[in-house]
Amino acid sequence: MKKKEVCIEVPLSIYYLLDEIAGASKWTLQEVMLQTVKSGLPPSLGKVPDDFHDGLLALNSLGDRDLMRVVEGDLPSGLKKGPNSADFKLLRQTYALRLLKWRGHPIPPPFESLVS
Repeated sequence: MKKKEVCIEVPLSIYYLLDEIAGASKWTLQEVMLQTVKSGLPPSLGKVPDDFHDGLLALNSLGDRDLMRVVEGDLPSGLKKGPNSADFKLLRQTYALRLLKWRGHPIPPPFESLVS
């Protein structure tokens, strides 16, 4: 696996928490930080056909309320419809839900199975 070294500043409170977890888990600080980043990444498009990427990535620019409108099947004005298919509608709704989850919002019960 290729790697890229990145230097970031974190608040001391976060550093101490990560360092404490590393000590308790017997993992290195780097392993704890990588696991934290991996588990907190936004939704991936790795398994989504390329034709759908632009339409889904456009959802990242929406606010939380507009994302919930997408989940409910309503497209905010200015958002391209993307490929005209039922598959894309479901992908768009699922991606919107995953963005909301990533942003820290609880997922309403009827939609939980789509993002677990």
